[in-house]
Amino acid sequence: MKPLSVFACVLLTGSLIFSGLTHAKKFYRYKNAEGQVILVDQLIPEAISAGYDVINEEGKLVQSVPPAKTLGELEQEKLREIELKRQKREEQRQLRRDAELLRLFSTVDDIMRARDAALLGIEQRAELNENDKRLLKASLEDMQRRAADLERTGRPIPKALQDNIIEQQKQIADRERNRAIIEEERQRVMSAFEKDMVRFKELQAKRMAHRFQNQQSDNTPDNVLMMACSSREECHNIWQLAQVYAQNNASGRLEVVTDTIILTSAPKSDSEIGISFSKLPSRTDTQIILEVSCNDTEAGEQLCASSEARKVLDGFQSFVQKQLR
Repeated sequence: MKPLSVFACVLLTGSLIFSGLTHAKKFYRYKNAEGQVILVDQLIPEAISAGYDVINEEGKLVQSVPPAKTLGELEQEKLREIELKRQKREEQRQLRRDAELLRLFSTVDDIMRARDAALLGIEQRAELNENDKRLLKASLEDMQRRAADLERTGRPIPKALQDNIIEQQKQIADRERNRAIIEEERQRVMSAFEKDMVRFKELQAKRMAHRFQNQQSDNTPDNVLMMACSSREECHNIWQLAQVYAQNNASGRLEVVTDTIILTSAPKSDSEIGISFSKLPSRTDTQIILEVSCNDTEAGEQLCASSEARKVLDGFQSFVQKQLR
């Protein structure tokens, strides 16, 4: 056998070193079901399920691998991803709806007018449906009397009359179903517009609070009062008083009462005043915003800028202070 040249020896030595580095022995350490530490030189399903440490030949930790997820955990993760996507879609939908609300309406009164117009159409359909039902019932009663008269005299009831009675009963049943459908639509429209009013007032309150949070109170509009509460109990008590105050001091009735909005009906004349309260939590406290509104006329604007409207604003502060002593 010929001796290797110096150059060949260098190449062989280098290749052996490189081969040793690339094929360094690894061990896998894990705990079995009994809590015993097991060390193996091949990765096995039990180690994958339990989670394992990768150890080199010198006994040093190379990597820690967490336990493999179970089918149940994978399913839960999948459900969480689906829910996150749903929430993101809902947030995007809400952003689009917020932009649409601010584009379509200038005030809550505008939303109320749109609601009333939609409800008027529904009420007209309901009235037509009830009129049809009354006419059909009157016609049915007449045909039933005729049939009863024939029976009393022992004469047969014509088939055409029998068919007409059955048809009339069917049409009356249709009108009954229509009434239920119309009422469901009315409730759906009322609910949709109420949500729009609440959201619109929330957006208005946020915009107003952001605009005036770093300004002095005398820069607040004449028809607005901002009051801060620092504890949950205090805010709850003030909010309860706000509902009573709105009911007793607004010209109209309460339209919407939620955890964040109290809203009375829109003023319908130049002498009427509407009231709205908005609750807006922040990092340090909660802002309760009282706003008075008037009719959308020059006389209405003068009323909202008058001492009478100011009394409504100042009166709430006095009312709260008196009740919470």
